[in-house]
Parts: sequence; structure tokens; C-alpha cells
Amino acid sequence: VQYFKYMWGVLHFDFGIPYQSPGETVLELIGRAWIPSLILGGSGVLIGAPIGIALGLIAAIKRNSFIDYFTSAISTLGLTVPVFVISMLLILLFSVWLEWLPASGWGEPKKWILPITAYAAIPMATYARYTRSAILDTLNKPFVTVLRAKGLSERKILFRHVIKNSAIPLVTVFLPMFIGTATGSIFVEAMFRVPGLGAYFVSSIENKDYPLEMSLLLMITVMFCFAYFIADLIYALLNPRIRLGDKKKQ
Repeated sequence: VQYFKYMWGVLHFDFGIPYQSPGETVLELIGRAWIPSLILGGSGVLIGAPIGIALGLIAAIKRNSFIDYFTSAISTLGLTVPVFVISMLLILLFSVWLEWLPASGWGEPKKWILPITAYAAIPMATYARYTRSAILDTLNKPFVTVLRAKGLSERKILFRHVIKNSAIPLVTVFLPMFIGTATGSIFVEAMFRVPGLGAYFVSSIENKDYPLEMSLLLMITVMFCFAYFIADLIYALLNPRIRLGDKKKQ
């Protein structure tokens, strides 16, 4: 009975009242807390992804060079070093030693710099690795050999054909990663005391705030499903050979 009552409320966008903030509904609390997470997480992806793509592209073109080794090292560190360690190092360097930026807080734009930098580390490392791998895989395809035999320059082959055919793995990574960072990083927001969804996710578990906890899990799950659905639609636009369904029955 409780389950069906809850699902009936969800269908009417009624997620209940959060225990830790009884003066507002769960939907109002999420709408208020989502803004910091969206600003920091979205900015981190929009900054880290282009840098990672550029590094991966250069590394693939300059394979087995110093740039390639440097990019591989940076991407490996970004993927293996925990984000809370990166956050602590940023605070130690720019807040404690250099005293350039505040260590925590929310409100002033200068307080956003360190958490955005911490957010951008994972997208940058992920995209550098995926881009390098996708570009190298496409460069070894037979159609690239044909284009070279026809006399096309390496620049035209790269920017007109190779990058477009390498975009599908990047799309697969981008949308879920954007959703994951925009809905709040538990460690980053905890380290920098950002009042976002990640911080409320932790507090809902600690305080056994079941309405808020269930609503956050449901929201994140639906957004991930929607992100993969949009990615499938983009596949068909990037690659005409991919279709949403067979027009002819064999």
C-alpha cells in the first residue's frame, strides 16, 4: 500500500516532505540544490571535455611522441587518482600555500574555481583516452587508406572523415558523464562545502531522510536512461549506416 501510494505521488510529481527541511517539499529542495551542482558539474565537463579531446587528438596524430606519452600519463593519473585527493591537493596548493583562492564556500565566483577544476579532471582524462583510442582505430580503417590513395591531404582526411567517424564513442561517454557531474559529485561537494545535490545525497543517507534519498536515486536513474536514449538518436545522425529500425524486412 505504501509503495503504490508513493508511486501515485511520483506520477503527480509529489515526492513528499524531506525530514531535514520540513518547510519545503522534496521537489523544491532539489530545485534549489540542483543549481550549484549544475553550475559546477556542467562547467567542469564543458571545460574538461574540449581539453581532453584536443589532447587525445594531438596524441593520436603525434603517436609515440613526447606529447603522446605526456597525454597518456595525464589521462592515467586523472582516472586513477581519486577526485577527493585531487581536491585536497588543489586546496593545499592554491589555498594554503599560495593563498590565491578560498578553500571552500559558495556564492562568489572565485569560490567556484577550485571545485570546477576538480570536476574537470575526470572528463579531461576520460576524453583524452577515448579520443586517442578512437582516432587511432579510425586511422587504421581501410577507407582511410583509400582516401590517401586518392591524394587527399592528411588534414582533410582527419577533419572531414576521421573525426566524424570517431565521434560515436565520445557521444557514448559525454551524456552520461554530463548527467553524473551535473547531479552532483559527493566527494567534490563535500570537500569544498558546496550546497549541491551531492551534499544532500550524503546528508539524506546519514539522517535516514528516505523521501529525499529515494527521490534523488529515482531522478538520477531517469536522467541516465534519458541520456542513453538521446545518445542512441545522435548515433543515427552521426552515422547514416545506423538506423532506428529496418525499413525493409528481409
